[in-house]
Amino acid sequence: MRWCVSVGEPTVAQCRRVLRRTPFAEVRLDLIEDISPAALPILFRRDKERIATCRTGRFSDAERLALLARAAESGAAYLDLDLESDLKRGQSLFSLRLLPFAEKQGCRLIASRHFFDRMPSDRVLFSTVRHLATFEPAFIKIAARTETEHEAARLLALLTLDERIVPVPMGEWGVAGRTAALLLGAPFTYVAPSGCRPTASGQPSEKIMKKLLRAFEYRG
Repeated sequence: MRWCVSVGEPTVAQCRRVLRRTPFAEVRLDLIEDISPAALPILFRRDKERIATCRTGRFSDAERLALLARAAESGAAYLDLDLESDLKRGQSLFSLRLLPFAEKQGCRLIASRHFFDRMPSDRVLFSTVRHLATFEPAFIKIAARTETEHEAARLLALLTLDERIVPVPMGEWGVAGRTAALLLGAPFTYVAPSGCRPTASGQPSEKIMKKLLRAFEYRG
């Protein structure tokens, strides 16, 4: 069982300090206030497992494309691209140009879909998984707001569809759901660096995740 530490501190220097002690991490480029393409070799190395993520909102698509391409060139192991903002036909620049470039750098795709405001129906979940699988990613990430135990269980049930699926519960059942995902065999889950700000709702700290997993080992 392993987890990915999601790093989105305000400055490159702060992120670098966290990354030094973290073997597997996601770097949230959109949250780093002083980020620039020139800074990316500081954050990414080929001997470290890093996910480069740059969500919409702050940067233009052209700026996001440049940052992600530079991250791949600098040694990122994966690029996290969202179905709605990056992989659909209207944003085909990411799939037509960025993905082939990243592949040449040895950087693989995490195809993701985020449902920030709700838990979708099972029909939507299943069709989303099928759609994301067509991009032949290393992992398929489905993140959704889960406010009840039943919603969290429905999200975790996706693990039976494909071994590449990374279900990411957010909201009220984020901590319990992410812990359960690891116990049920998910490739990994996301946590916040201990002592740092989380990058998503319901994201436990690395310290809390370690305690929870130890508790389950003890009970087992």
